[in-house]
Amino acid sequence: MMNTHRWLVAFSLAVPLLAGGCGGQPGPASLAPTVEPGMVRSVLTPVETDLLLLESFPVQVRLFVAGDLPNPCARLGWAVTPGDDQGRIEVALYTDQPTGTACVQVLASYAETIPIGSFERGSFAVFVNGQQVEEFVLP
Repeated sequence: MMNTHRWLVAFSLAVPLLAGGCGGQPGPASLAPTVEPGMVRSVLTPVETDLLLLESFPVQVRLFVAGDLPNPCARLGWAVTPGDDQGRIEVALYTDQPTGTACVQVLASYAETIPIGSFERGSFAVFVNGQQVEEFVLP
């Protein structure tokens, strides 16, 4: 019975990784660092996003994200892949939370500013977990 449980856990973790890699673009799960032992990872969809362009040269870009964590035990995490030759910037936004730990099931708000990178010129689109959320052009 224990082997069946392990197989189900491994399968449930592998399916999002495999599905995220389809379509020629790296999936959000492939961008994030590996999950620490004793933790479970979930994709997180922000409720609000905003792009911040700092007055510097090269221009420093930040992505503001806000929303709700599933519970206070969840830790917010992200990974950023810099712009490719098509100006696509990928951000994987996720939560990690301990397994086997009792945690009150109430939403916990989060607001975070994520450094995206420094850019001199070009046209860019910012994607969070595969969905375009912002775009910007630097002449």
